[in-house]
Amino acid sequence: MSALRFNILDRYIGKELVITWLSVTVVLMVILLSGTFAQLLNQAAKGAIPGDTIFMFLLYTSAQNLIFLLPFSLYLGILMCFGRLYKDNEMAALGACGVGYGQMYRIILTLAIPVSILMLIMTLFTMPWLIAQGQLLRADIENRSELSGLMAGRFNPSSDGRSVLFMERQSSDGKQMKNVFLQQNTETGQSVETADSARKFKDEHGRNFILFEKGRYYQGQAGEPDFTLVEYEKHGVYLPENSYQPRITRKNALPTSVIWQSTNLVYKAELQWRFSLPLATLLLAILALPLSYTTPRKGRYSKILPAIVIYLVYSNFLGIGQKWMETGKLPEWLGLWWVHGGALLLIITWWTRRMGGLVSTYKWMHKHP
Repeated sequence: MSALRFNILDRYIGKELVITWLSVTVVLMVILLSGTFAQLLNQAAKGAIPGDTIFMFLLYTSAQNLIFLLPFSLYLGILMCFGRLYKDNEMAALGACGVGYGQMYRIILTLAIPVSILMLIMTLFTMPWLIAQGQLLRADIENRSELSGLMAGRFNPSSDGRSVLFMERQSSDGKQMKNVFLQQNTETGQSVETADSARKFKDEHGRNFILFEKGRYYQGQAGEPDFTLVEYEKHGVYLPENSYQPRITRKNALPTSVIWQSTNLVYKAELQWRFSLPLATLLLAILALPLSYTTPRKGRYSKILPAIVIYLVYSNFLGIGQKWMETGKLPEWLGLWWVHGGALLLIITWWTRRMGGLVSTYKWMHKHP
């Protein structure tokens, strides 16, 4: 039980580590959220997605970004935390008091192992569900009526390109429209319809209509003087629903239980990818400690750039390895394990260099007391 007890030093470094990690996570999430929100608003302004789906898209996308962000934020959090301890000479003071890297790793692994287990659960179960829900939401948008994406003050083309609707303004609930213009291409020619107002409604069969009120209807052939003009009090225009059938087709949206039983190389590569993220979380946390070494003159942020480069190389090789495995360029038994082996070799190399430096310093101090 004594191994599970935390002394003052453990609590101090652990607190610094958690605060730094959470701060890095929050900052990165805010950056990603702002970019994602701007993209969704742009898509909504173009009519690609209805405005009432922005929150759901933001929720699903943010949860996915958070899962992908956790390994990187933990890696940077450890790097910056111990970089500050090196910069303020606290690591040197701890070494002089007999505190070794073993105790530092005990603190790091106390955080990194639970995070890696959480990553395993999220990549195997939560992530596929989030991606599937996003795909189903897009399918639901495809199945909605043309009425759901109408925007005031702009021309709204139909999905088949045969009609264009314009309205000056509409009510907050989107049901009432003012000063409406509708142009349609038919087999017999073109028609133009204008109305002082219009509103959306459903008939007894649940079909969607626009009911024009106090309007004019023009029909004829472009370039010909023979046009038909009809003035009316009310006129309904039917807008059909799409018939898109939602299906989960993306491999990263399939449940782990499905791809586990598959013999398809694409699914096997996807399965190894899902196991790779938790393993990468642990390896990056281990690598961060020797990589964080700095001097007071260099500052705590001196290793941020090389750390980001190492992370990018690591993550890109995982993506490349997945593609190679899918196409059969890599044998199944090798899969993505060679990438993690390279990361482990880098950890050993870095530690060899660090321990070599520590041994040299120890010998020099004994020769020059």
